Amino acid sequence: MCKEIRRSILAFSVVFVLFILAVVISEGVNSRHILGTYPERISVAIPDVVSISKPSPEAFEFQTSKVATWLVRLFLSFAVPAFFLFSRLSAGIRAWAVKRTRRWVSMVVVYFSIYSFIEILIYFPVDLYTGFFRMHSYGLSNQTLLQWLVELVKGFLVNTTVTSLVIWVPFLIIKKSPKRWWLYLGLVTIPYLFIGSYVQPVVIDPIFNEYRQVEDVQLSHKIDSLIAKTPIENCQVLQVDKSRETNQMNAFMTGVFNTKRIVLWDTTINYLNNEEVLGVVAHEMGHYLMGHIWKSIVIGGLAGIIALYFVYRLSNWFIRKSNGKWGFTGLHDVAALPLIMLMINLLLFVSAPLSNAYSRSMEIEADRFELELTRNNFATATATVKMHQQSLAMPQPGFVYMLWNYDHPTYKSRVDFANDYRPWESGRPLKYGKFIKGQK
Repeated sequence: MCKEIRRSILAFSVVFVLFILAVVISEGVNSRHILGTYPERISVAIPDVVSISKPSPEAFEFQTSKVATWLVRLFLSFAVPAFFLFSRLSAGIRAWAVKRTRRWVSMVVVYFSIYSFIEILIYFPVDLYTGFFRMHSYGLSNQTLLQWLVELVKGFLVNTTVTSLVIWVPFLIIKKSPKRWWLYLGLVTIPYLFIGSYVQPVVIDPIFNEYRQVEDVQLSHKIDSLIAKTPIENCQVLQVDKSRETNQMNAFMTGVFNTKRIVLWDTTINYLNNEEVLGVVAHEMGHYLMGHIWKSIVIGGLAGIIALYFVYRLSNWFIRKSNGKWGFTGLHDVAALPLIMLMINLLLFVSAPLSNAYSRSMEIEADRFELELTRNNFATATATVKMHQQSLAMPQPGFVYMLWNYDHPTYKSRVDFANDYRPWESGRPLKYGKFIKGQK
């Protein structure tokens, strides 16, 4: 390994260790702040302002575990592709695949399938602990070990199959245009993201869970009335049977055009009252009305062009300095996949604070729309408290962990916003009144 590469690895290792220290220190400072600030019990002040209680000891333990395993996964995101690269395992898999397939596309698919299988084996101990044992120890999972393993295998097969159908495209583009591939591939990303957004709700998601109409007839009618107050048309609101897996609550907006839908976990319907569920639905409606899915597709594609340009420059620098010692001399070789993944993961790490900040801004917009549509601050605040307490979430995490890991506003900031935002009470105009029928 040449001197420049060794220096690069050393510099990154030092930065990564300092980053870990910053995470640990900020989490410690934050825990002490929470212990000294928050009251022991939730109180509801007159008329309807909700306060947040001190988290349970289990919540503190769960947060510590989440931070630790997140750092482990972050380390593995660099260590695993580096292992494939520096051990020449990647080149060995490529050579094996070449001998057993006649077509280039088939070789790429075989290589990727083997790569993915080895990768999931490496991650399996962490996945088993975080996805099964930890969730059970804190009462957050309802799955048996067999059910969890079936879901893991199912997810691996679906992801590997879907990715295998397209993984050869980037390498073909790199091969045909070694100096402009980053631009062409970035442009291709936009329609790919659109197709994925369109297809996922009706093809991929039903493989893992059962989706059906909201079973509570009274709640369903209230949801229809809420949607009728907005310009949304032909939007399904479905419930999904997540209670067989978890005790946590969630909801999401997915799809575009005629596949758009709001999905409520059945746990959300079971644990929240109707007014709180309506607030959750209004939040997801806000995402659609403000075009967050479309914005994410376009901005994701444009950001992808920029990211892929840096991948192009950094990867080629490493290839030049390696002098073929890793078993390949160009990015068009499928054996270069771990190098590409290493560079992508590095850029994702560096850009995480920015992308998370953008995501949080969209969530704030949806929270604001929810309050303007329902005007039920109390239900929004109590739903937020219930959903986060059920998941053993902290009111606020350490600052560094928040920057790198929070794509939603903190639990505390959302409750504070729900308590304070009431422009209609003082006659001020609504920011999103144009999305609400009868409002300016």
